[in-house]
Amino acid sequence: MKKNILILALVLLANISFSQNFKKLANYEFETVESYTTEMDKVLKCANYLFENPNDENGMNRIIATQYIMKWMNGTPDYTFELGDDAMSLIKGKEEYIGLYLAAMAKVVLDNPDKELTNEEIYNQSEEIMVKYCSDESNNIKPSKKIKKIIKSRK
Repeated sequence: MKKNILILALVLLANISFSQNFKKLANYEFETVESYTTEMDKVLKCANYLFENPNDENGMNRIIATQYIMKWMNGTPDYTFELGDDAMSLIKGKEEYIGLYLAAMAKVVLDNPDKELTNEEIYNQSEEIMVKYCSDESNNIKPSKKIKKIIKSRK
């Protein structure tokens, strides 16, 4: 019983310290190949943070999380990310969607570490994340034309 309480306390402490460390992430530099691997958990936490909170909440934390994900994506030797025509169509005309879409791609590959996903599979899962996020009005983000079409087709 004491062990469970200790584990729970450590998990809560880790979550609290992570949520307060966005400023540290802003200054983090990936200096070695290994650093891209050791930071994967933080990248996934940042992506989850973006999709678990409304678009207009904690603006600075959202910016820092997005920039951190982008730095990781730009240098990770483990994954290659492609912004194809479908992705461009999905985010067309919405600057705030670029960061969200990149976070969705990072989330997809990090949620599936044992699978070698094709670009099409990454796109399809990322699209699903984006549609789900944008269809929730409490997230305060206006869907792009393509996302509106997808949401409408599902009703």
